[in-house]
Amino acid sequence: MSHQLKMALEDQRNYYSQKLLAIGVYNKEVLNRMTVSELKDEYNYFYHKITYKKPKFPQ
Repeated sequence: MSHQLKMALEDQRNYYSQKLLAIGVYNKEVLNRMTVSELKDEYNYFYHKITYKKPKFPQ
């Protein structure tokens, strides 16, 4: 069970780190120092703050 928990936490860390890197708000050095809870909170903050804008095509 302990091994599964460690793997699940590592998967969460990787998921949130990749998403924050893709958004471009942090670099890897900063992300490596954050806890999983901090990564999740930051991801939720930036995910809801940055809205997707549809590209405007000329008609």
